[in-house]
Amino acid sequence: MASQLEAEYPKDNGGRSVVLTPLADAAVGANQHDQVALAGTMMMTVVGVVLLIACVNLANLLLARAAQREREMGLRAALGASRHRLMRQMLTECILLSLLGGAVGLAIACVGRSVLWSFRPPFIQQNDLDLSLDSHVLLFTMGISLFTGVLFGVAPALKASVPDVMETLKLGGRGGSLGWGRNSLHSLLVVSEIALSLVALVGAGLFIRSMRDAQRIDPGFESKNLFMMAFDLGALHYQEGRAQEFFRAAVERANSTPGVKSAAIASNFPLGGGFARTVFPEGEDETTGYRGTLTQLDDITSGFFDALKIPLLKGRVFSDSDRKGTTPVVVINEAMAKHFWPNQEAVGKRFHFFGDPTLREVVGVVGNTVINNIGEVPVPLAYLSIRQDYSPAVTLQVRTTGSPEALIGGVRAQIQSLDPNLAITNVQTISETMDQGLWAPRMGAALLTLFGGLALVLAAIGVYGVLSYSVNQQTREIGIRMAMGAERAHVLRLVVGQGLRLAGVGVLLGVIVAVAVMRQLSGLLFGVSAYDPMTFAAVAVLLVLVAFLACYIPARRATCVNPLVALRHE
Repeated sequence: MASQLEAEYPKDNGGRSVVLTPLADAAVGANQHDQVALAGTMMMTVVGVVLLIACVNLANLLLARAAQREREMGLRAALGASRHRLMRQMLTECILLSLLGGAVGLAIACVGRSVLWSFRPPFIQQNDLDLSLDSHVLLFTMGISLFTGVLFGVAPALKASVPDVMETLKLGGRGGSLGWGRNSLHSLLVVSEIALSLVALVGAGLFIRSMRDAQRIDPGFESKNLFMMAFDLGALHYQEGRAQEFFRAAVERANSTPGVKSAAIASNFPLGGGFARTVFPEGEDETTGYRGTLTQLDDITSGFFDALKIPLLKGRVFSDSDRKGTTPVVVINEAMAKHFWPNQEAVGKRFHFFGDPTLREVVGVVGNTVINNIGEVPVPLAYLSIRQDYSPAVTLQVRTTGSPEALIGGVRAQIQSLDPNLAITNVQTISETMDQGLWAPRMGAALLTLFGGLALVLAAIGVYGVLSYSVNQQTREIGIRMAMGAERAHVLRLVVGQGLRLAGVGVLLGVIVAVAVMRQLSGLLFGVSAYDPMTFAAVAVLLVLVAFLACYIPARRATCVNPLVALRHE
């Protein structure tokens, strides 16, 4: 239908379309669905990163275990065990470990559901989404456990299933060579672990900074002592004259409530968007080829700007004299003034809406406010006097001297006393509205911090474990070097340098991956670039420091071994 309209009326509908939302997605709302879906993708991504890091650790441990069992596997092979038999044994052990880990994870998930649910956005109600652990979740968990067990157990199983029988049957054996060149798989796993940890930590850093910046954003209106409630006089078949009298009485009743500083009527909620119409400046219309600009509108009473503390920049605001029969006037925000009349004085300019030739005069310019989403680029907004542009469905917005929660009941009772049949809906404070706008970055910051910290711990343990195993394998060679006169500092630098080189490669690879991943999540960030150099640099330095400590501890322990003891090793 949209394509047909665009083809038949290209000037009016060119570049405009519709959005269709499946009913199954309606729980989170059409406007929030993309943000919720992106947040869900982010959660799955970071969980996947941590899972991969854990799997890399598992693979490293299994490789080390397979090396330690080389003699055992050699004996089994010498006694007639086939390669497939050895592989089955190693894979069975690995899969059992994975299934046990999956069971423990499932138990943690049962406890963690309430924590995850606490991060849901306010517009999702208690029964909108089902987080029960059903058969699909159980099968998914078992499938992931089996898959990771097989995938990361194959390499250790292959290594263990081809033992060097003659070598392993010897009473002793040569120590490993000091270096990582002969064990490229270990090196690859360490690089992967560092890279994956960098991705998780960069995400955590960006979202923490984003959350901090979002909380500092000035929405352009009262963002503390304010609450709102909605009602629709059209549902009670009020005529315009009676409705205007109701609006006046509602504002007076609200203002008379102790603790209320000021109140006003508006057709839009703060951060609630609003109806939009196409605007044509005076001298332009549909026939001149001017396309017009779709501009959001808000019908308000005269005390609106005072109630929400929106500053007046130029001209005047509405007064009681702006009513039906007088010159149609509007107050516009700064973004609209700059869009339609750049480098000009907007006050005194006139425009009309598509399909309505009535010219409306701009009498004032006010500051920009957040209209749809926190962190948005200021968009044009035109305020209309509700006495000249009647809207039956409105919100009452009340600024208080103290905590707004304590006054909601009193103001609500005052409004309903005007008409007991009136349904009052969507009662909420401005803090609840702001929380709704910030749920995605808050959830991202909390979860990425949790999983980023877990990734860092896993990476530190993994790098330490791999290097510690490698150094233990090289104890004999380190003893020979020191017996031949090598200084402890030289051996220390050699071992630590090898680990830091791997960490450097991992950091470089992680930066490349993080740049690609963070670009996809830029829509959830406020006030910070997805490529923020400070965050990337801080995370890189942190990982290098962690890698240094993970390398230094086993290297220092190895250099403290008595050369005579090392030479008798094995």
